[in-house]
Amino acid sequence: MKTGTTWLKALSFTIATRGHRPSDDGSDMTTVSLRTAVPHDCIPFLEFHEYSTAVTGSEIPLFASHLPYTCLPKSVIHSDCKIVYICRDPKDTFVSMWFFLRKFVAGKNSTDVKLRLHRRSIRRPEKILFLKYEDLVEDTQLWVKKLAEFFGCPFSAGGEREGVVKECSFESLRDLEVNKSGKHEKRGRVIENSAYFRKGVVGDWRNYLSDEMGKKIDVIMEEKLMGPGFTF
Repeated sequence: MKTGTTWLKALSFTIATRGHRPSDDGSDMTTVSLRTAVPHDCIPFLEFHEYSTAVTGSEIPLFASHLPYTCLPKSVIHSDCKIVYICRDPKDTFVSMWFFLRKFVAGKNSTDVKLRLHRRSIRRPEKILFLKYEDLVEDTQLWVKKLAEFFGCPFSAGGEREGVVKECSFESLRDLEVNKSGKHEKRGRVIENSAYFRKGVVGDWRNYLSDEMGKKIDVIMEEKLMGPGFTF
């Protein structure tokens, strides 16, 4: 949670639906949907909603989950279903979650599943795409290209990819009227859509945590996530 799920949903939905909406350059292929619904309503959560193809369209079977990989239904794990997992620097995740939960209740974030999924993504790259929020921010064009290829619907032209990136940028999504004044219902709780678009800045934790606090989180994460090739 709070690792860039909203952004990833917008990108994934746009990539998967672009062939279903007419557009010359890819710049407005899914804006009708994104302009009328927060990304969380475009791609429903498996554990929060009874999955219905009516939500995303019968030809676009996309859904999301906060469930750990080991808790996913076997029908998902052993099927041809592809999994995109996104993680983020725990310090930025901590701050983002804190601001989000201040609106509701105190909570905590799990940390023990990332390394397992990272290893699985190395062993089965055709099944699991392991994505870091920081990498997505640094080179959005590259990772959008990889997402499209992973989904099996690669871009045919560079302008098409650029259109997707532009329409799904943090600024574009944040400034949509539906995300400025709209509301989203989650498990019976009404949440203002603007709550999903705070900053999205890499390293923003430094504005809220001291160096000592940051180091304590780093130590915990090093103990939890020690493994080859996994760093923030």
